[in-house]
Amino acid sequence: MKLSDMLHTAFMNLWRRKLRAFLTVLGMVIGTSSIVVMMSLGIGIRASIVESYASMGSLTNITVSSWRYVENEAGGGSSTEKKLDKKSVETFKSIPGVVAVMPQITTWGMLKSGKWVSDCSIMGIDAEVAPLFGIDLAEGRYPEYKRGGSTYEIVLSQDVLNWFRDPNTGKQAVDKDGNPKITMDARFQLTFDYGSAQPDPGMDPSYQPGKIYRITPVGMVSPNTNEFSWYCLMDLEALKRLAKENPGMNLDTSVYQQVSVKCESTEAVAPVKDAIDEMGFGTSSLQDAVEQAEKQMQQIQYLLGAIGGVSLLVAAIGIMNTMMMSIYERTREIGIIKV
Repeated sequence: MKLSDMLHTAFMNLWRRKLRAFLTVLGMVIGTSSIVVMMSLGIGIRASIVESYASMGSLTNITVSSWRYVENEAGGGSSTEKKLDKKSVETFKSIPGVVAVMPQITTWGMLKSGKWVSDCSIMGIDAEVAPLFGIDLAEGRYPEYKRGGSTYEIVLSQDVLNWFRDPNTGKQAVDKDGNPKITMDARFQLTFDYGSAQPDPGMDPSYQPGKIYRITPVGMVSPNTNEFSWYCLMDLEALKRLAKENPGMNLDTSVYQQVSVKCESTEAVAPVKDAIDEMGFGTSSLQDAVEQAEKQMQQIQYLLGAIGGVSLLVAAIGIMNTMMMSIYERTREIGIIKV
């Protein structure tokens, strides 16, 4: 029998059992598609989680703090502290894979504009490397420190203008449409003494009000939902000077509250983080959260793959059944023909 005869016979048999052939092929298509869809769904969820974490900040950033929690063999642990100072910053810069290092100090202050006041959290940053850490501005420029000057520059957070209020009545500084009356063009003052910003009639007569500084807004932080979006930003050295002039702030400028380390890639995060951990500092990064989420997603992918695999197995059993029945029918036909 020629190849053409065999092909002709095969197609004729398929046509005679066209419904069975169609259902067999359909079962295989459904089984294959289900496993592809299930695995693709798992990959898509993973990508969505990574994107969600990336929107909260850069996956190549490491946050370093002076406190580190160390677990012991008994299952407990203790916290240890190591000074986070200029020497530490220089050491971080020398670690392979590190692109930039930005020390930070944070404090609270109160902004004044006319009769209106607003609480604000202030972070001192290094403007030269700030863009590398995801500190984006919606408008304006980064603050600078002019030594010897009497006016300080500040970048306002997105929400601080909405927080201005009358300290006597608590009334918000907004118009009838809910828009803030205070704009970046207004005149601002900054103080770290809440008593001088919100006078109390029952205040001790011997009370000496704190210093009040002139502030010039030079920009506004972009409304990104990362760890820097909620702060008003000042130059690090400028904030150190203000802290020295206001002992009541209780801010030690010889050490940093935290340091941000920028790595050259996500692959460099783990070795850099391990190197800093070995120095005795506490570290955290979004990469840790992503890795934890990936472990959970891997289990979900296995489950989805198993569900798709069951569909494929059912389709394979259907094909085996069809093949066995076809062989049985052909064997019977051959026997009849011989007779």
